[in-house]
Amino acid sequence: MLELFHAAPSYYSMVARLALAEAGVPYVSRLMDIHLAKQQLSPAYRALNPHMTVPTLRGPGVLLTDSAQILSFAAQQAARRPQQAWADADASRVAAIQQAVAGHYAISIETLTFGKLLATRPWFQSVMVRMLSGINAKLEREASQHGDQAAVLQAKVRQNQARLAVFGGRPAAEVLAEQRDQVSSYLASLPPVVASGWLFGACISSADVVVAVLCSRLAMAGELGLLSRADLQSWWQRYQQRPAFSAADLWLRFQRRRFLQSLLEARHTSFS
Repeated sequence: MLELFHAAPSYYSMVARLALAEAGVPYVSRLMDIHLAKQQLSPAYRALNPHMTVPTLRGPGVLLTDSAQILSFAAQQAARRPQQAWADADASRVAAIQQAVAGHYAISIETLTFGKLLATRPWFQSVMVRMLSGINAKLEREASQHGDQAAVLQAKVRQNQARLAVFGGRPAAEVLAEQRDQVSSYLASLPPVVASGWLFGACISSADVVVAVLCSRLAMAGELGLLSRADLQSWWQRYQQRPAFSAADLWLRFQRRRFLQSLLEARHTSFS
């Protein structure tokens, strides 16, 4: 049985959950606390996923350490089930689907999310700076103690430093405006959607999966107005009715109770 290590409100965890649900791939849920306990930074999880990110999919002969890999895996699994095959199985559509998926991953979802948060709650900037600075100090100590893992730990430090540079050196409103433009341009680049169809024909695709999660995050951030095309609005309404959408636990708003429940459940997660 496959195990999915993920966090309930994590954007890329939602991509993995939706992809696996759409492909009909069963898995055991291993929830993680990436916010308070920061289990993703633990040595045990670092041995599993050196990037120290979620999601990770593990199983016999399978170890996938980011959502893009899991999305590709799900598409391959769906192709084995004719009744669940995605448009990715159509060779004539592969290039266009891959381009749409790549365009999605070029968007900095974290920058969009935190840009909106800081633009509406400026006081949170000091909280975020203290949090990232504290994480970096811990990673630096770990790097000095574990020379064999110093490279991956220092890579994480540099990633956090880049985040601090984005939000510490520029007005949040300016950063948010850039992200809005990027998302709007991406959505405008998607193909026209015919009535009752999906992004690339009669079957869903990897692109439908990532765009559905993107729309979920836009709704959660109060930015769904960026979805201005009528055909995409109709597509979004229909996608929310798919069984996989509810099975994947996509968040359209912050769910405080669900968040706290997931933290409690994460206490029992083992990475061995």
